[in-house]
Amino acid sequence: MDKVVLFIVEGATDKRALASIFRKIYRNRTVRFEFTHGDITSDETISIKNVEDEIYKYVKSYIDISKIKKSDIWQIVQIFDMDGAYADDSRIVEGETREFFYTEKEISCKNHEKISLRNKHKKELMEYLLSLQEIKGISYEGYYMSCNLDHALYGLMNLSDEEKKKQADSFYLAFWEHPELFLPFLEKYVVNGVPNSFPASWIYIKEDNHSLERHTNLHIYFSKHPAL
Repeated sequence: MDKVVLFIVEGATDKRALASIFRKIYRNRTVRFEFTHGDITSDETISIKNVEDEIYKYVKSYIDISKIKKSDIWQIVQIFDMDGAYADDSRIVEGETREFFYTEKEISCKNHEKISLRNKHKKELMEYLLSLQEIKGISYEGYYMSCNLDHALYGLMNLSDEEKKKQADSFYLAFWEHPELFLPFLEKYVVNGVPNSFPASWIYIKEDNHSLERHTNLHIYFSKHPAL
């Protein structure tokens, strides 16, 4: 059977936006692209001690549901929402909402200390995961959307769950007949100065205010793993 690339994205609507596009782009490859979702890096119960096990739970669940073997999984690809994690503490301000509220300049909420703690935790997990080349013997790569997928793909921030669904549906429908336009779209509207080198792309997003701005390094996946 075909080998499987399993993408882990942070939300159900992230999966909705990207899954069909990737499958169409790579339709001629003997690799199957599947998506699952789980917000690993913002979960306070997850640490560097158990994060690999937590990621593998998603892989194992997919293996069990699909009735395939572990050896059928060729690659795990995780797409992180940056969520302003590397923004300076001066960009964290007290706001009017309980939920985190994002702009390209700052993050706010009533309990601004909660943002600082979340950022510290998220950075710790991402730094650890980016040091890995495999998880449980399966090749692993990590990419990002900034400030999150909604911001990167739709140019919008602070969406409600219902708005996320509508935007995700509109997005994948826009590329349904022309998936070959997805990479040019990323390069024109979303990359926004991110270097084409994988290591350099991660250095860039950690600098200045970039993790709050609209960026992605997902375009690099297509150069590392060409569709043809």
